[in-house]
Amino acid sequence: MSSSNIAHQLLNFLQKNGIETIYGVTGDVLFPFFDALSQKPEIKFIGTSQEVNAAFMASYQAKLTGKIAVCVATSGPGTANLINGLADAYFDKAPVLAITGQVASPKIGTGAKQEINQQKLLQEVTYSSQQATSSDAVLPVVARALEMAIVNKTVAHVSIPMDLFTQTSEININMPAIAPGSTFTSWDNGFTGLLEEAMPILQNARNPLIVVGIGNKKLREQIEKLAESLGAGIIVTQQAKGIIPHDHPRVLGGIGEAYIPEILKEVDCILQIGTASFEKKYLPTGINTIQIADDTGAIDYKQTNLAVMGNIMDILKSVIAKVEPIENKSWQEKITQEKDKLRSMIGEQRQNKNSPIHPAHLMTVLSELVPADAVIVCDIGGYVHWFDSYFQAKDQTILISSHWRSMGSALPGALGASVSQPEKKVIALVGDGGLMMSLGELATAVKYKIPVTIIVANNHLYELEKIRMEHQGLIPFGVDIHVPDFAALAKSFGAEGKTITNPGELEPLITESLTAPGPVVLDVQLVQVPLPFIN
Repeated sequence: MSSSNIAHQLLNFLQKNGIETIYGVTGDVLFPFFDALSQKPEIKFIGTSQEVNAAFMASYQAKLTGKIAVCVATSGPGTANLINGLADAYFDKAPVLAITGQVASPKIGTGAKQEINQQKLLQEVTYSSQQATSSDAVLPVVARALEMAIVNKTVAHVSIPMDLFTQTSEININMPAIAPGSTFTSWDNGFTGLLEEAMPILQNARNPLIVVGIGNKKLREQIEKLAESLGAGIIVTQQAKGIIPHDHPRVLGGIGEAYIPEILKEVDCILQIGTASFEKKYLPTGINTIQIADDTGAIDYKQTNLAVMGNIMDILKSVIAKVEPIENKSWQEKITQEKDKLRSMIGEQRQNKNSPIHPAHLMTVLSELVPADAVIVCDIGGYVHWFDSYFQAKDQTILISSHWRSMGSALPGALGASVSQPEKKVIALVGDGGLMMSLGELATAVKYKIPVTIIVANNHLYELEKIRMEHQGLIPFGVDIHVPDFAALAKSFGAEGKTITNPGELEPLITESLTAPGPVVLDVQLVQVPLPFIN
C-alpha cells in the first residue's frame, strides 16, 4: 500500500506531535491505518482486549504525564466501547485524542453494518467530535482536535471513513499542532476572581483548613508555606494524595467512609485548592469556603462563597505575599492532637494480625513497602476508603477515576501508566468486582511484558453497595460476587499469581512482586468490615 497515503501521513503527523504509543483494537474500517502502523516503529501499539480499556489506558497515561494520549477503535460497537474510558478522561480533564474508523463515505447515512452517528454518540464525553469528510480534511481536522485536547485538557474525537485512509492529499501539515509532548495551562499568568475579598476572610479565620484537590507536586512548597502562615490543617483528597507527605505535621489524612477527624466540626474557614468532588459531602457546610481553580468548570457553586480562577501557582504566591502569619495556639494544639490520634489509629491497625486480613492493615503494610516514587492506580470500592486513611503517602503518585468513579479502571489505568513511565513501579489496587470488569487486560500485561503489581482487595462482594443499602434500611440484594481463583487465573494468562490469607504473607510477597520482571497478581483475602462513617 502507498507509503504516502492518508494513513501514513496521519501517523507521521501524530509522531511529530510527540505521540509514542497508541492503544486500541483493530477492525475492518481501520485495516489501512493498521497496515501503516505496522510500518511505523517509532509509534508503539498496545492492543487491548476491549476498546474501553484502550480509552482507560490513554486516560491514565494523560493523567500521569499531563501530555496528550491516543486511543483508536473501529466503527459501531468499537466506538461505543470507548465511552466509559473517554468519560473518565473527560471528567478528570485528561488530554486524550480518540480516533475511530467509520464506514466508507458512500455508505454513511444508509444504515450500513456498524454505522452510527459517532458525533451524537460521543458528544456527552468529548469536548469536540468531528468527522473528516475528505482526504484533504483529515490532517487539518486531527490537528485541530489535538490542539483542543491539549489546550483545554480534555477529550477530542475524530472519525475517519475507511476509504479516506487509502487516498492521498497534497495537504501535509509539517509543523506540529503544539510543541511535541507539551502540557498547557489556559492561564499563562495572572488570575481573576475575588482575591481581594477573599484575603480578609482568610486573615480573620481562627480555625482554617486547606483542602488540597489537585495532584500537582510543583505546588507542594507553596501549599506548605501557606498552611504555616494560616496555621491551617490540611486534608488531601483522593486524587491529590502524595502531593503533601502524610507525615507532614499539618496533614490530617484523607477523609471519607473510613475516617472523619473530629476537628472538622470546629473549622471556620476552608481554602480549597482544586476540586474535592468525592470529599465535599464530608466537609463542614455553612462556613466560609474559598476555592482556587484553573478552570470555571471546577468551581463548586453550592459550597463555595468566593472563587479565584487562574494559574494556581501564581494565586498561591500572591496569597502568601499578602497574608500575615496567624497565631492560634489552641487550634495548633488541636491539629497536633488530631494528628496524634491518626498515628495511633494507624499503628493499631499495623499490629492487627487477624485473618482474614483487615483492609486497613493491608494499607499500612503497603505504606511501608511501596517505593516513594511509585505510581498507585486505585479502582473504586470500599477498600479505597481504607486506603485514603491508612496509606501513608510519601511522594507516590496516586491516580483514580476521581469524578466518573468507574470500576474496572485500575488495571488498564496501571498498564497505561507503566507504558508511559516504565522507569517507575506501578501498582494497581483493585477490588474483586473491579478486576472482574477488566480481566482481559491480564493478557495485555503478559503479552507486552508490563511489570505491574496487581493487588486484589478480595471480599467476594460489592462491599460499598452492600453497606450503603443496609445503611438506607434496604435489603442488600445483588451485591454478592462469584469470583474465580485469581492467582490460578493469573497463571493461566502467563502472569505470576499468589493468594494471601495470612497477614504475615503480605510483606514478603508484596516485596517480591515489586521487583518481578512481569505482571504479578496478589489475591488478598479481606474480612468484610463495616465502614464507620458511611454516608
